[in-house]
Amino acid sequence: MAVLQPAIEGRAAAERGNSASGRRGDDVPANLDSVRGLACLLVVALHVVGDSATNGLRLPMSSGWHYAMMSIEFIRMPLFTALSGYLYAGNRVSRAAFGRFWAKKARRLGVPLVCVTAVMWFLLARTEAEPIGAFHAFLFSFGHLWYVQALILLFAAVSVCDAAFRPGCAALALAGLAAVMVDQSGWSITSCFSLDGAFYLAPYFLFGMILRENPAWLRDRPAGRMALGIVAIVLTCQQLGLAGLMVPVTVLQLPAALAGMSGVVLLLQRFPRSRLLAAVGAYSYTIYLWHVAAGAATRTILVKAGIAGVPVLFPPIFAASVALPIVLYHIARRSPLLSVAVTGETRRLRGDRFARPFPRGFPRRSPAVGSP
Repeated sequence: MAVLQPAIEGRAAAERGNSASGRRGDDVPANLDSVRGLACLLVVALHVVGDSATNGLRLPMSSGWHYAMMSIEFIRMPLFTALSGYLYAGNRVSRAAFGRFWAKKARRLGVPLVCVTAVMWFLLARTEAEPIGAFHAFLFSFGHLWYVQALILLFAAVSVCDAAFRPGCAALALAGLAAVMVDQSGWSITSCFSLDGAFYLAPYFLFGMILRENPAWLRDRPAGRMALGIVAIVLTCQQLGLAGLMVPVTVLQLPAALAGMSGVVLLLQRFPRSRLLAAVGAYSYTIYLWHVAAGAATRTILVKAGIAGVPVLFPPIFAASVALPIVLYHIARRSPLLSVAVTGETRRLRGDRFARPFPRGFPRRSPAVGSP
């Protein structure tokens, strides 16, 4: 809790400028950090349980734990990604700022991606019977790092368009719909640098941008009620599909996209503010990068200690997956070179030890298509 305190205090200082309506300036919802923290915890929970029977807690896919993770898959990654688009849209790239934007993105996303990929590949090469090749690890979807690769591609596409002609909301909506249609077409999309993941994420990233361009949507209560209805209908159909009572709804279909977008509106309208969740959200990028390694190390230690029950394993692994990356962040920030490698940041810790911990457009310190 002491490690989280700088982030809590930093967020509290920022929130003191909130308007009486409970919303921060620039029409940003006052609960945005809390929602981002929720999204981060949902992603961590998925990877603690595992997205298959061969990782995480290594449970059979018929396990209730996997069922619980599948039941929120229409909300988890859409929420995380839409927040990225929402934040990016607050400062869209101009032609003059294009070079500066990508210099920061290369440091913020590219350097930690290479570092974490190298660490994860090395660890897997020593533990797996048939380790993946280094070439494949760096250039194709590799574990949870597919998200960072896909996000780089999305930033590339959107920033080029913004620098060239700055598409409006109609163009963004059409591009998002096109991405959904490509996803559900059945066409084979390469996983080279997670291009398939970029198509999956694109509708949500673009929807986040549209939300930022239309702040009144998040103040419109009838829109919130409609969003609730869409989420309820689609998630009910998903449950019926999981029970074998109707054709399953998959994450790549249009109904799933509508549920994900509606869930973003609903949560940004109705989710309560939480200082603890906001603090977690502030570290979500670093948590996302390192939570899998932290969770795997904790699981190994607990299993060797003879702890095997899933209800007993899950809480400490989940807690370590969140807390250890935060500790790593504060340690790394004391060395500029290590800080860039671990977090993508260059600044040393200052007096209040709180600095904006994530690149614009990225859900602070955190996401997994393979999985989420």
